[in-house]
Amino acid sequence: MDKCRWLFIAAMAVIAGCQLFNEKVIPPSNELTQPEPVMTVQQSSSSMERRFSDTTETKVDAVQIITTWSQRYDDLARQTEQLRESNTKLTLDNASLQQEVAKLKIDLQQCRSDFEQSNAVLVQAHQELSKWKADVLGFRDEIRQAQAAQLSATTKILKVLGAETSSTPSEKSPASNNSPQEDKP
Repeated sequence: MDKCRWLFIAAMAVIAGCQLFNEKVIPPSNELTQPEPVMTVQQSSSSMERRFSDTTETKVDAVQIITTWSQRYDDLARQTEQLRESNTKLTLDNASLQQEVAKLKIDLQQCRSDFEQSNAVLVQAHQELSKWKADVLGFRDEIRQAQAAQLSATTKILKVLGAETSSTPSEKSPASNNSPQEDKP
């Protein structure tokens, strides 16, 4: 029973050792009928390089490893602190910018409402101006007629008062232009 255990442990050790070095072991299928099996060993190039390299040069002292990792930790701690500070600064800047944006949105709404009111006033003024213009142009004939009536009334008044009237201005003589009352007897 002890021999079986030792044989089983030895087989496991060989298989485990071969797996560490990526070696393949072909187990014998039948020892009596076949010749002794050939064992093939395949190793990767990196394991071959490690096998024959001088291990004393690459071996680093535990104190050096600790100091290296301590330096890396210190560097990363400083970087983390700088990143935290910059993150805090950016957060504060972001908050102040958000407050400024809120104020500017309120101002924008106020400007829009003022603009809409101004636009409405301008539209109303334009409409009134257009109406006034249409009224002035529409009443032009009425104004001419009123002026003609006023002129005819003035002419009638002058006739009643005894002034000479001419039908057109071109018929007037130069003497009559100078003194219209001198021609009277």
